[in-house]
Amino acid sequence: MAKKVLTQEQIQAAEQQMKKIAFAANREEQLAMVINQSYDVEAPIADVIGAIMNTASVDPFEPVYYFTPNLPIKKVYILTTDCNVTHEQITPGARNLLEMTSLVTPDYWICLHELLQGAYNILDLYAEVIQEALNRYEIYAVLQLLDAAAVAQGNVFALSSGETTLTFPKLVEIKRSIRRYGMKLVLISGANVSDNVTLLQYDANKFIPVDIKQVVDEWYPIESLEVTINGVATPVINPDVAYLVAVSDVKSNRPGYFIRRKISAEVLSGTTDTTIVAKERAVIVTGMIKAMGTVEKFAKGIAGFEQVGIVITNPYTVAKFEL
Repeated sequence: MAKKVLTQEQIQAAEQQMKKIAFAANREEQLAMVINQSYDVEAPIADVIGAIMNTASVDPFEPVYYFTPNLPIKKVYILTTDCNVTHEQITPGARNLLEMTSLVTPDYWICLHELLQGAYNILDLYAEVIQEALNRYEIYAVLQLLDAAAVAQGNVFALSSGETTLTFPKLVEIKRSIRRYGMKLVLISGANVSDNVTLLQYDANKFIPVDIKQVVDEWYPIESLEVTINGVATPVINPDVAYLVAVSDVKSNRPGYFIRRKISAEVLSGTTDTTIVAKERAVIVTGMIKAMGTVEKFAKGIAGFEQVGIVITNPYTVAKFEL
């Protein structure tokens, strides 16, 4: 390909642009724009989380509270002939501060020399890896709370005698345990249980087609994915486990809360060579100088960061099944 000859004006314009970037407070972002990088992407909440949790995003430094009212006993009284009215005093539910957990990924970096020598920007690929890692941890954390809720209530089901797979009658039995807490039921299954669900229509009755939607309203099969947490490869869900969750009543309530807190631009503005706007999740450019012990390397890096708060406020709505 023939080289393009720049005019003196174009050379001067390029020099001015590079000087502007070099002395800018957010030169990392401006450099990223020049070489077509894409960081700080907003990430939607996973469908499986949105199906069973109340979700929201809160502003930086804003406290988040959740309420755990005592379940009322539903009563009516028949008005007597002398029109007496029976009354009962009630107390407000407990108001609890939702604790936020900070999630951070490793600082992935590449020597600037190697970055410039490469055919593509490897950090763009790792930006996607960071997003996926945070997504997987969010799902893992929510499922851990579902598990704890079911175990705490003793609402755990196993194979009956002679069974080797999840059967249609067993799924109906699990449904009975929680259906009074919600009209809409969501099934979340690990890989092995998902295979069982797929075969239900063959095992239940070979002459009458059986659809999982006859028992549940939504089904989210989760593959055998892993996320590394504190150096340990951890499955997002046990492949031999499933959870059935009652997610709505007449007021479309959810059994818990999943809240992301926006990251304050002021808090992160002191990060080396980085300025960002407030958002729920940031894939942050971590600077050009990387200190490795006593050696400083001229390299470019990125890392992910977010804050989430997750809580189950109604443990009665969750049932667990184990193969």
